[in-house]
Amino acid sequence: MRDHVRILGWCFIVYSAIIVLVGLGIGSIVLFGGAISGDHEAMFITGAVGAAIACFLMLVSLPGMLAGIGLLKMQPWARIVAIIVGVLHILSFPLGTALGVYTLWVLLNAETEAMFRGQTVAVA
Repeated sequence: MRDHVRILGWCFIVYSAIIVLVGLGIGSIVLFGGAISGDHEAMFITGAVGAAIACFLMLVSLPGMLAGIGLLKMQPWARIVAIIVGVLHILSFPLGTALGVYTLWVLLNAETEAMFRGQTVAVA
């Protein structure tokens, strides 16, 4: 299960990076949409909306990024954070759903729980 935890950590990091890139892309498109109009008021409004979208998506991706880094370092707190973030990702079809289901399968496994507690468990 240690390999699955490592894979899951990288999946969280990559998925969070994708969310950041999407946020920057949407923010840029909205910002440049206002700049194309040439209207100063429209540029201000779309600039503010674009920045808000980018900041929001970066903020939303932060727990997943931290959970991924924590899982790679086998930090006990990362398991709880990853379970919470994984449950929330289930609502984001299709990639988030796959990541959420994989998260629950890996992190709710008895062997994984024991591994994060620092115990050894006999696998049948």
